[in-house]
Amino acid sequence: MNKVKINKILNIALVILIVLTLTFIYTRSMKAPEASQEESDKVGEIVGEIVPPETKPGAFIQLNLRKLAHFIEFFVLGAEISLYAVFFIKNLGISVLCYPIGMILAFFDETIQIFSKRGPQISDVWLDFLGYSISMTLVYLTYLLVVRISRKSHAEKMR
Repeated sequence: MNKVKINKILNIALVILIVLTLTFIYTRSMKAPEASQEESDKVGEIVGEIVPPETKPGAFIQLNLRKLAHFIEFFVLGAEISLYAVFFIKNLGISVLCYPIGMILAFFDETIQIFSKRGPQISDVWLDFLGYSISMTLVYLTYLLVVRISRKSHAEKMR
């Protein structure tokens, strides 16, 4: 398989992954309050088996399970979108425009909760955006570091 075909397949796969992540996030927000709480309780039981709630970390996780879920969902989404930007847009200046997209997606997520009779919170928008922004920044910094190292290595080979 040639490089162009592989690139196209990776491009499509990453777009599908982003769409699936958004679908996962938004379908969770569409759930009725009771169904959402039941889902959180199930996840809490699983997490409680791994990190007992009697421990300080376990108590923190159980108390903040829903907030952590917001952060993690958008952390994953931010990583996916920034990877797409780095590998397929290939213009870091334009890629920076992905940050406001994260805020819009987070705002939209909380807006969905209005229609499902759940309590949307502006703090969740900021938490979503924080997870999204941290992962994007980590991907961009890693990319810049790899580019710098490869350029330095290439320059040394040219000597």
